[in-house]
Formats: sequence, C-alpha cells, structure tokens
Amino acid sequence: MTSTTIKVPKATRDRLHRLAAADGPALAQEIDKLVDERPPRPKPTIGGFRSGGSLTAEEIDARLAVTTPEVTGR
Repeated sequence: MTSTTIKVPKATRDRLHRLAAADGPALAQEIDKLVDERPPRPKPTIGGFRSGGSLTAEEIDARLAVTTPEVTGR
C-alpha cells in the first residue's frame, strides 16, 4: 500500500471517518468500497464525430470546400 494525501473538505473527511468507524474497515478500505460501488459513467450520446477512416489534410480541405460557402472580404 502507498500513502497519498487527498485534499477534501473537512465535512467530507469527517463523513468518511464516520463511515469507516461504523463499518469497521480502515479508511482506505472504505474509499475502495465507495469507488467500487460507483456505477460506470454513461457513454456520451451527443457530440463528437466518428468516421470509418482517417482523412488527409487535403481530403479534409476538399470536403470543407464543398460544404462551406466561400467567404468574401468586407
């Protein structure tokens, strides 16, 4: 086991100590239990772009030229 300092608010630290004291295991074991019981984060459903393959810079420029209107000087 390694020793690590984690900065948390005093109220959170006190709650963790109370949980550890009530359940019997050491504070580190209580933190492990909390981390293990946390459900995994859901995958994002929006944003990002996935394509079937990578494009070269020239291919990206060509696709942007087709989909982006020409900007003229003011």
